[in-house]
Amino acid sequence: MSKRPNILFINTDQHSWDALSAYGNPYLQTPNIDELHRNGTSFQRSFCADPVCAAARSSWATGLYTSETGVPFNGGSLHPEIRDLGQVLNAGGYRAFHCGKWHVPGRDVRESFQVLYYGQRDIGAGGAAYYDSASTHAVTDFLTNYNADEPFYLQIGYVDPHDVCEYLHNHEEKRIPNPVEQGIVSEDALPPLPENFNYDERETVLHRVCRRVDDALIHAAILKGIRDWDELHWRYLRWNYYRFIEKVDAEIGRVLAVLQATGLHENTLIIFSADHGEACGSHQMFQKFTLYEESVRVPFIVACLSDSIAVEKNQMNETHFVSGVDLFPTVCDYADVDVPEQVQGMSVRPIVEGKDVAWRDYAYIESNYWGRAIVSERYKYVTEYKPKAVEDFSPPGPDAEQLGLAQLFDRQNDPGETENLVGNAIYNEDVKICRDKLLTQEAKLHRQQIGHPSPKQVISNWGERLRTYWEHGR
Repeated sequence: MSKRPNILFINTDQHSWDALSAYGNPYLQTPNIDELHRNGTSFQRSFCADPVCAAARSSWATGLYTSETGVPFNGGSLHPEIRDLGQVLNAGGYRAFHCGKWHVPGRDVRESFQVLYYGQRDIGAGGAAYYDSASTHAVTDFLTNYNADEPFYLQIGYVDPHDVCEYLHNHEEKRIPNPVEQGIVSEDALPPLPENFNYDERETVLHRVCRRVDDALIHAAILKGIRDWDELHWRYLRWNYYRFIEKVDAEIGRVLAVLQATGLHENTLIIFSADHGEACGSHQMFQKFTLYEESVRVPFIVACLSDSIAVEKNQMNETHFVSGVDLFPTVCDYADVDVPEQVQGMSVRPIVEGKDVAWRDYAYIESNYWGRAIVSERYKYVTEYKPKAVEDFSPPGPDAEQLGLAQLFDRQNDPGETENLVGNAIYNEDVKICRDKLLTQEAKLHRQQIGHPSPKQVISNWGERLRTYWEHGR
């Protein structure tokens, strides 16, 4: 690599790790993301920092976990003193550009990046049919006309397959017959139900109150609307999800074609990932917000469409645990820019170059302010903090005495996470090992009190509901 490379970060929204044809999924075709896989390293143990849009994106932007950023859920607010990736790159001699979805509340993307397209109104949750095409056109224009001497960093935030949420919202107010009844599609065209459609109901209180009960804190209207879904409804949800992924794959293909036509691919590193996944019927769940695999495990590919940048090609890396916090230091490493001192992530560059490097032996994930998970070689440990009796708006942890219920899944024998092993004395030591990893990791975090009134209100409202459950069992 003779000079600092251009860096292109392409991200999709709500894209589970295995929803790629390159990884053997027979129910969709993703030829363009597959091309990135063939020209790069795919990390198979890649996890988001937090399974919801704003929270995960705050980790991308800062290299910090969401209990540190001030964005522990949608509607948080990034702490103003934290430097984001655009600010760091601009100071380091890169020209940092943004196009498409940003969704890091509390930080105006226009103040940190040169913005190619973000809409007159900031791009929010839906609207991929409009926004994604507009983003591709803006990027095409940018790549076709870029002639500056400085290298660029460009991040493209596509909305799809997030529009599967809009499909679900259609079911809030009316009963819609299944697609076979409507004559939309034949039953044999639908993907099957996931093998883990049924689940162990011994979940955390946080998960139940947020996602299961009739007056759930998150998307209760959708939950009510799909209570009577039959098998074909669930299978059609999966069918739709895969179509949204194919749409965004086509957009990515247009960008890659222009990158090659302009010759910029010769010195451009490409990173592809997603902010979080989509349950799509697993555990009879929809959307994200949970610590199950389908919501937290995401694709992460580092590629180059030429041989000018050292990238191991067509590699399935099944060894290293990668997190959303690793994007920031990885980009800085390739850009030869110093990483801010408190960044939690690690650069994957040495791994992509085939070097042996010391690495973490687990992934750490946060969810809905109180939720936590550790994913290790053999087990996934999911737990929660009980809300404080008097909320001080300092994100919880590490505090073993304040931990609530827990789940333990054997990732080798139960990859679908259908049997909670907590309560089985045989696994007590494994639970303790995972809990110790969790508390050790949390001791390394740089939490600070949340001061913005909007997230404080959410924490107060949700905390009250959770305390009621803990005190009265409902």
